[in-house]
Amino acid sequence: MRLKETYLLLVAAIAFGVLYASSSLNFKECIVIALQIYTLFRFINNFGNTICFYDFLSFTSVLTTLTLPLLGYRVFNASNIHSALWKAYMYVPEDVYYDFVIPCNIALMAGTNALLGKFTKSYYQKLFAKLVDSGKGKAKAGIVLTIIGFVSSFFATSGHSAAFIIYLFSMLKYVGPIYIYFSDMRNKKIFFMASVIMFFLQALANGMFGEFLMYTALTLMLFSLRLRFRFFSKLFFVISALFAILMIQMIKPVYRQITWQSKSIEGLSIADNSEFEIFSTLIVNRLSSPSKIFIEAPLFRVYTRLNQGWLIARAMDYVPRVEPYADGETMVRTFFGILVPRALWPTKPEAGGYENLSRFVGIKKKLKYSMDIGPYGEAYGNFGPEVGIVFIFFYGLLLSWFLKLMLVTSFKTPSLLIWSPLLFYYTLMVETDIFNTLNFIVKTGVFVWFIFWVAKTFFKTSL
Repeated sequence: MRLKETYLLLVAAIAFGVLYASSSLNFKECIVIALQIYTLFRFINNFGNTICFYDFLSFTSVLTTLTLPLLGYRVFNASNIHSALWKAYMYVPEDVYYDFVIPCNIALMAGTNALLGKFTKSYYQKLFAKLVDSGKGKAKAGIVLTIIGFVSSFFATSGHSAAFIIYLFSMLKYVGPIYIYFSDMRNKKIFFMASVIMFFLQALANGMFGEFLMYTALTLMLFSLRLRFRFFSKLFFVISALFAILMIQMIKPVYRQITWQSKSIEGLSIADNSEFEIFSTLIVNRLSSPSKIFIEAPLFRVYTRLNQGWLIARAMDYVPRVEPYADGETMVRTFFGILVPRALWPTKPEAGGYENLSRFVGIKKKLKYSMDIGPYGEAYGNFGPEVGIVFIFFYGLLLSWFLKLMLVTSFKTPSLLIWSPLLFYYTLMVETDIFNTLNFIVKTGVFVWFIFWVAKTFFKTSL
């Protein structure tokens, strides 16, 4: 069941009206909540009817750059003890921030959907039927890809110069099981579920859950084309998934202290318990004592981890007060950085966000973890608020073109859909800068072509 777009807009408009008339929220805050409701319902509505990657992008963008910053202005502001201690408050006034970031979200939404209107539900159904037909006889290829990916994942964290190539090979562990799922192999669903469990256990062992959760979400968006759920069933499923993610984010710091630092917390230690026992016990403890979920300190940690807005606000505070607008300089560097190999340009931008943090936020030292101002912060740092919003629309338009290209090509090569979670992984995160996003999709596209070419040329196998 798919609701008309008009109904979704009507629900969002009603929510805005009720909030504005009966709550303490101001006009822009009511727009934020209405946008969050609209993007959530739109994602749920299109789940199972389209490859709803960019509906997911819109929902998470509004969540991390509009809704969570609202919590920052209302709760975790400069007077909050945790925000003040970690300097993780919103650095510019609410009106200034929302005057830029609300239009940015709308511009991104408009851009990413601009070229996808002709892909109807019927088109996706035909495309999925082609995928099912083309999957027959490819179980062996799926097994090989899974093994290559799983083995490569043990080397993916090395500091070798070929780390990105190794990383791409490690991601085959998510591609291979999908090939098996769509094949005619006996017990394929058992093998698929065993693969999912194996990758989850690997995430437990590493204490790194983000990659596993993202690929799971993207794969579910692909599989949803064969599911037939009612709107409210999908709503329940999505809310349950969001709650599960919240639980993982809540326990992750404690889990890492126990498993990484060999600490004994809540009666758990790596010496006496397995990773799975520690993980499951922490989850059960939170669910059995809901009061532990709503303690301010762990909530603040989740808030700072997911709130992209405070980094955007820091860029808006720093530019042009300290650093002048870049006038598109980093965009030019992005273009050439994608085309020119590092061997020929040793100082080209690096992954991880350091370039933008250094220039547009003033964080000069390299961090041990990845943090970035994302496309909104980069657009502001280059062009300012007005032109920055226009730029975000064209950035969204480029993302729309990439997805359109994949959908058109998949009609001739249906198995390309299996690679779509890998191809579009970085496009669905507004915490990643434009260079890393475009660099990833272009180089991953070349990598996928290479794998197809190797399979056909040397193994006489058509993937």
